[in-house]
Amino acid sequence: MKIAKNFKKAAALTLAGAMVLSLSTGAQADAAKKKKLDLNGKYHATMGIQTSTKLWYNHFGYYEKTQNKYYKTDKADKIVYTNPDTQEETTATGTFTDAEIAGNGTYTLKLEGADFQGETAISQLHIATDIPLNDKIKFTNVKAKVDGREVTSFDEGVPENEEPYLQGGTVILLMNHWRPELVKQLQEDGLSESAESGYDLLKGTTDESVEITFTVSGFNYDNPDAVEETPEPTQAADSSSVSGSTSGSETDSDSSGVPVVPIVIVVVVVVTIGGVMVFKSKKK
Repeated sequence: MKIAKNFKKAAALTLAGAMVLSLSTGAQADAAKKKKLDLNGKYHATMGIQTSTKLWYNHFGYYEKTQNKYYKTDKADKIVYTNPDTQEETTATGTFTDAEIAGNGTYTLKLEGADFQGETAISQLHIATDIPLNDKIKFTNVKAKVDGREVTSFDEGVPENEEPYLQGGTVILLMNHWRPELVKQLQEDGLSESAESGYDLLKGTTDESVEITFTVSGFNYDNPDAVEETPEPTQAADSSSVSGSTSGSETDSDSSGVPVVPIVIVVVVVVTIGGVMVFKSKKK
């Protein structure tokens, strides 16, 4: 009887705690929705990423502390691994480049010089912003590159729809192992999960890079400096080193040294249009 009473008491406490947590989360989400959007203002964006091979390195980047305990700390711009047994935190090498969203334009988020220490699978990749939830600001032409290779792209950004992760602002998803609809969409677009909890896209070595580019619209003003970076052109081959090419020569020679004069065949086409003779010549 005592065990039964204790069990009922524990169950009641658990239920009450769950209700409080639910109400708290709901209240925070409502508060996030009520943040006023300034269409003439400036906002911020950072890359959210998580690996899933073994160490589960992460940098979620949410702009609030409930879902991102590193927000506004000295680890806010780090890739962090937390040992589940000792709770000891380890940071990985890597430099993030965030974006200040100041009007309509194209922005780029970067992670450069990353050392994932053997991690090759990505389970989550997203854009975290502090833009209040709204239906005016649009994210389009969203693309992700890993080590210089484009791995996925979206004409229209896929918004996060789970409220706990929206307390800091709008989030746009590119990969997430725990969003079946997104996993299916990526698979239909040619990117299938190749790891137990994500996508084997990293090499697991040093000096790796991840890049997200996206276009923002809906603000009352444009940002003339927010344009997509143009890839550096590859150096053209030296004409003097191209096999079979000649420089400053109008005629070719055969193996005996005798100049070979190009043969020009002129084809004359006579067309009669309304009694008028029209002559056209083609050079071959």
